[in-house]
Amino acid sequence: METNNQRKTPTVLVPYDFGPKAKTALQEAIKVADFIKGQIYLLSVLQASNFFAELFKSEKQQREERRHVENKLKEVILETRKTYHGNIRYIVEHGSPAEVILEQAQIRNAQYIIMGKMSSTVSAFHFIGPLTMHIIASAPCPVITVSENSIENGRFDNILLPIDLSKQTLEKINAAISWAKYYKSTVHLVGVVKRGTNLVSSRLVKKLEKAKWVIEQEGIKVTAQAYIEDERPIEEVILTHGKSVNADIMMIMTHQELSLTDNYIGAVAQNMIKKSEIPTLSFTSKAITNADNLIANFLPVDMFEVKE
Repeated sequence: METNNQRKTPTVLVPYDFGPKAKTALQEAIKVADFIKGQIYLLSVLQASNFFAELFKSEKQQREERRHVENKLKEVILETRKTYHGNIRYIVEHGSPAEVILEQAQIRNAQYIIMGKMSSTVSAFHFIGPLTMHIIASAPCPVITVSENSIENGRFDNILLPIDLSKQTLEKINAAISWAKYYKSTVHLVGVVKRGTNLVSSRLVKKLEKAKWVIEQEGIKVTAQAYIEDERPIEEVILTHGKSVNADIMMIMTHQELSLTDNYIGAVAQNMIKKSEIPTLSFTSKAITNADNLIANFLPVDMFEVKE
């Protein structure tokens, strides 16, 4: 049984299917757990591959299947503890992976979910496109998605921060400042201005300049780059800039404000998540309303308001 102190410990939830992307997710979770001084939970979900096969499976078979997964998770934890000495545990549940992940994130009051972007899998996890997006959109906390590329030095030296005109930019700025202070990172702001817009009078450029000034006041190294929209998809412009600055993580908002035309939402946000080769930290409207997930909360909102 968990004590009250254990329940208060910040938690990083890692859906784990033993594939290469899950292993990368665990490595990222170690870095994040160090940052928030938290514990890691590896979550494996036993999902029926066939309804009738599961219906007629004996209780003994079900116990054996569960023990097999538990033993594999114990092996992963033992191997991880050779180099990582933080608190790491495991959970094994039956059901739909997405449903179980969201449920466990709520139960454990997770500060982050860190998961692989699965296009193929070695078990019952099927994070293919819409399912990955469903977890990101429905999670009660920010979600970090990873590919197989891991950061070897255990740091986040360069943070890529796409800036748009949405009001939720504040939360990204707060998070970037917190991470940058801890990891001594450089923050790289980037925005894409609509074709035909005058850069001098662009609201987006003004917001970039304000964000840059705020981050500089916190003693953090920061760069800012605005691009004029061209024939390339917006996400490719942003991701190409990320490669040019050797970004280790990208922070994006997935909340949509229909009155705005310059914010990275919907298909653009999805494409950034899918195409990114670096870990991508996604904030949703639900995640940012949970005060426990806002690491820093000290910047005035009106600082980022840009008048016409």
